[in-house]
Amino acid sequence: MGLLAGYWSGVAAWAVSLAAYVFTLCPTVYVEGSGELIGATYLLGTPHPTGYPLFCLAGRLFALLLPGIDPAYEINLFSAFCGSLAVGTLSVFLQLRGLHPWIALGVALGFGFSATFWSQVVIAEVYGMAMLGAVLLLWAGVRAVEGGERQWLQLAYIAGLGLTLHLSLVLILPGIGLLIWWKNRRLLAGDQVAKGLGFFALGQSPNLYLLLRNGKGTGFHWGVMSSAGQWWDHFSGSLYRDSFFSLPAAGMLLNLQRWVGQMWSEFHPLLVPLLLWGAWAGYRRDRFLWWGVVATGLCNLVVALNYHRDPNGIGVFFLLSILGMAFFLGWGVADLLERWQRTRNTPLAYALAGFSVAGLVFALHHASADRHQNHIARQYGSDILDCLPQGSILLAEGDDAAFILDYLQRLEGLRPDVTLYNRMGRGRDLLRREELSLDPAQQFRLRVEREAQLLTQQDRPVYYLFARRLVVEGYRLVPAGLVYRVWPTALPVPPDWSAREPVMDNAHDPGWFRDPWVRKIQANYVFMRGEVLISRGDTTAALDAYRQAANLAYDSRTTRFNTALMMLRNNRLEEAWQQGQAALKVDPWYPEVYTLLAQVRMREGRRAEADELLKKADKMSREP
Repeated sequence: MGLLAGYWSGVAAWAVSLAAYVFTLCPTVYVEGSGELIGATYLLGTPHPTGYPLFCLAGRLFALLLPGIDPAYEINLFSAFCGSLAVGTLSVFLQLRGLHPWIALGVALGFGFSATFWSQVVIAEVYGMAMLGAVLLLWAGVRAVEGGERQWLQLAYIAGLGLTLHLSLVLILPGIGLLIWWKNRRLLAGDQVAKGLGFFALGQSPNLYLLLRNGKGTGFHWGVMSSAGQWWDHFSGSLYRDSFFSLPAAGMLLNLQRWVGQMWSEFHPLLVPLLLWGAWAGYRRDRFLWWGVVATGLCNLVVALNYHRDPNGIGVFFLLSILGMAFFLGWGVADLLERWQRTRNTPLAYALAGFSVAGLVFALHHASADRHQNHIARQYGSDILDCLPQGSILLAEGDDAAFILDYLQRLEGLRPDVTLYNRMGRGRDLLRREELSLDPAQQFRLRVEREAQLLTQQDRPVYYLFARRLVVEGYRLVPAGLVYRVWPTALPVPPDWSAREPVMDNAHDPGWFRDPWVRKIQANYVFMRGEVLISRGDTTAALDAYRQAANLAYDSRTTRFNTALMMLRNNRLEEAWQQGQAALKVDPWYPEVYTLLAQVRMREGRRAEADELLKKADKMSREP
């Protein structure tokens, strides 16, 4: 009890943040990787690289303690619990480094209520646990700089364990390593390094789970890990390597602009001066920790600014920077208050400051973080399954719906009569497990062959989630609700298909305009209505639907591109150009858009401009 009384700010930060997360928790499956992470955790599978074994093991144990609850809610709640532990641990760490308990509490809650972090801990995601690991790693790092062998071995173990939480935590190690080399070099003697490597390896032991569990049970398995090389590729995230350090200078500047905008509003604009003040004051107050935080932030920036992905998802790659800003905020508030107290000695000043920091950030982000009534993703998956007749085959891909559908079938048992395949091989592959050890080119050919066999068999209807060029001739895709049915080109479409518009109730829920992922799902409803209308010959209404979809998901490069494509196909060249340009504003490094814009210019007779656009598309396609 004495320890809890001494560091009550940590308990309070944990309890308050957990309460806020529970009240804003997403009640079911969410978008992107949520469905596969729930399936891999609840049923002990192996999720996307880098595998997150400790999250899976601890999440499953957490779920066992809460029997009878919806699996998605349990794993979402586990994510929130990890996030609240990160907030509480941060508060204790700040207090140990000299901050007043009220300031430590307010700043830790400010981090807990920051826009990106809050958005990630109310859904099934690994970032709550990852930031807990980041705080512990920084804590262990400064203890090792100031301590001896015991602290060094603790650091080595936590570093090994941290890399099983999220590989981005490796960015903390360069700064800590330099500090140890500078101030405590005796820890780098040969025998100490050997002991440290042993403890690091011990921390890495959860990764054995990936080898031992891969391919077993009914959980979601991203891919095969039957060899040490495949395990290493999975653990090291080799799938994502081409996305790093592939941007030209202009792309890095665009990411830097996004980072500045994110940092401006991540806490609250009114707190930005305190952040800047803390960046200066922290060096004088806590030099070792200041260097560790700054080095981590710089490493984070170097990597994140050189990373190319969907702009709506890049914010999470700045989480280490956001954590660093929390330290700056704490130092800034503490320094100014201490100056104030020297002359005025206001007893309630620290409590007021802590409440103000936490309250400002909470008030700014509560509405956008609140997902406690957000059923959009689950309803979208359910509506897709409702479009399918008995015994259908559905070929899915991407993150918008494929993992939602996987979750609904794997964990809720919906529509077991439907056979779901992921064209990219994620979770539900067209290939058998033993075929996943073939080289990528052979796997690709086999998938094409299997897909062709599905299209040409006559026993079961085949559907695609998204329109694309089919792998066999003589067939076409016909819109049917939220999906496309494969149909022989030579046969007329049954008349009753023309009435199969998607049910639009889910698309018209107005409460989620702040959430780009949900707006993308809602735009899919509207876009598919356009596809049904165009198949009926109602071009005017169809084009209006495409425009509505683009306006709804205005920051989605995919929706903008698809709308541009529809405008091009219907010879609306000016609108096709405008939508293509809008897609490039979201992501200027999307080669398919330049190819589409070249087709627009070609139809307009502006061949020279078209050639330049094609050159740019070709150059981008060749770059990693």
